Amino acid sequence: MDTNDTPDTTSPETGSALPGHDTATPVEVPLAETAPEYAAAAPQYDPAPPAQVTRPHGSHSSMLAAAVALSLFFGTAAGLGGGYAAYVLLPRAEQTDGASEDESRRVELVSGTTEDVVAVVAAIGLPSVVDIAVTGGSTSSDEDLPSTHPDIPMQGEGSGVAFREAEGGGTYIITNEHVVAGASSIIVTDSKGDRYEGELVGSDSESDIAVVLVDADIPLIEIGDSDALVVGELVVAIGSPFGFEQSVTSGVISALHRALTDFGGAEGQYPYVDSIQTDAAINPGNSGGALLNRKGELVGVPAAIYTESGSSAGVALAIPSDRAVQAADDLIGKGSVDTPFLGVLGQTVDEALAAEEDLPVDEGAYIIEITPGTEAEKAGVRPGDVIVGVDDDRVRSMDDLILTVRQRTVGDEVTLTLWRDGEKMTLDMTIGAKPANGS
Repeated sequence: MDTNDTPDTTSPETGSALPGHDTATPVEVPLAETAPEYAAAAPQYDPAPPAQVTRPHGSHSSMLAAAVALSLFFGTAAGLGGGYAAYVLLPRAEQTDGASEDESRRVELVSGTTEDVVAVVAAIGLPSVVDIAVTGGSTSSDEDLPSTHPDIPMQGEGSGVAFREAEGGGTYIITNEHVVAGASSIIVTDSKGDRYEGELVGSDSESDIAVVLVDADIPLIEIGDSDALVVGELVVAIGSPFGFEQSVTSGVISALHRALTDFGGAEGQYPYVDSIQTDAAINPGNSGGALLNRKGELVGVPAAIYTESGSSAGVALAIPSDRAVQAADDLIGKGSVDTPFLGVLGQTVDEALAAEEDLPVDEGAYIIEITPGTEAEKAGVRPGDVIVGVDDDRVRSMDDLILTVRQRTVGDEVTLTLWRDGEKMTLDMTIGAKPANGS
């Protein structure tokens, strides 16, 4: 396994108020006061045990029906969409004198009173979250169907978030790679119900992030600091579960830096090695949507659930906004994403391996092979080494090594702590970029 890498993967009206509130007397909603200060640092968590992980079948139309699986949130077949009559959409900000076009497209709550933080967050976030419907492929390519089965385009539904204005006009939408993978047509529906044809700017399976461009001005979400999240903090999820667009749920941050590497993807791809875990109700179709903090800022992009039924079991995973936005910016700027990479193959050290190889420790990442030409080779890492630390981060397993590397940036200088031939030592090395061919 490649450690970097490889483990042991219908229209808003201006002046509308929150439901049940009068619009005659605008009142300031003290958003800043709703965000408490936290003194405690986020605790570290051991990686979860490997789970059976399954991607959506074919081109995004099936649901999981078996044992515990990590289910990517691509929606069900078309026909479940709707739900616009179930709520009142809230206003987008009006442009003020002297405000730039970009500033005027950001959403602010300008009237209404409420002590419900979730309602405030929903008011801010809803205008920026879109539904993404795709078609691509056909049932004729499905090996489980008879060859005489008619050609029927596969359809699916996911979510996206408007996060950046395009230079030449239009709006960039961030979503998951697995939402748009294989799509021949992408239709984006905004919070007003207006539909636009989307253009895929780029996608990256390593980060499970993609960018779609639409020729429309959609209010932009504010980007939050996912590194500042703490366990127990309130979060709100917005997306299109089962095709029900603009659905809002809430919960808390259940864990940070959750490492799940066995997700059923291609070998060597680990988009969920540094995930945010939340108990907010997230279901198929929420993929690519928004996970917001109590200020209405984007702190995560929902991407997967741990479930026995194929629907929410209260364990959902989101890609941290810091990583997701960086990947999206790279896709816009250069068409690709640099994935931090050491260049080693290895396995987790346990008591059995320690006894078999006569190792001085019973935890860590045991190196089996070095990829030629990589930074690991240049730094002098050797087969038989047991890596037990990266800078101040303890490495107890191969998953830990993958996580700590993925939390760095290509070009970062790090110090590896390792055991070699019964002696403890350190090596300085540079974090490299994973080759496009994944080797």
